[in-house]
Amino acid sequence: MFTEVLSQKQLTGATRTVLVVEADPQLRKSMSVQFERMKFHVLSASHYDGAVHHLASADLHVVCVDVQLPSKSGYELCEHIRGSLGLVELPILMTSEYGSPEEMAYAERAGGNAFLHKPFSMRQLANCIESLLRPTDWNSPPVHELQLPASTAVRSAPRIGAKGVGAIAA
Repeated sequence: MFTEVLSQKQLTGATRTVLVVEADPQLRKSMSVQFERMKFHVLSASHYDGAVHHLASADLHVVCVDVQLPSKSGYELCEHIRGSLGLVELPILMTSEYGSPEEMAYAERAGGNAFLHKPFSMRQLANCIESLLRPTDWNSPPVHELQLPASTAVRSAPRIGAKGVGAIAA
């Protein structure tokens, strides 16, 4: 008798995979629940080494990285993703309790595509992720020229793509 083993992705109907790297266990759980509602397969880690393990073994569509991770920072993880792993097309959302212009600029230099200031709502998270994953139509106006809902707290950061650098959201 043949028995088919279904993966978690097949059971949930997930078509995309997200890696949530968040030090706060409650926020990590809330984010994971939101992504499951959005039909994502969710992988999570609370620190740099756990994230690197998932990065080496998973086919990811987007990564959410907390800047304040224990041991190594979210900036270092972002630099690892872009540099050592060469994943220049993988969208990265950086999150932090500190939203100074300097911190956002550092996140941009590390390779982040977007920055979300904590605390944020799950709706803001969903809006930001959907904008990061929206296919780019190079004939349409840049996203920073589009009107986003006032509740969307996405900061402008470059998106590195096959056709160059463009703004994600304002």
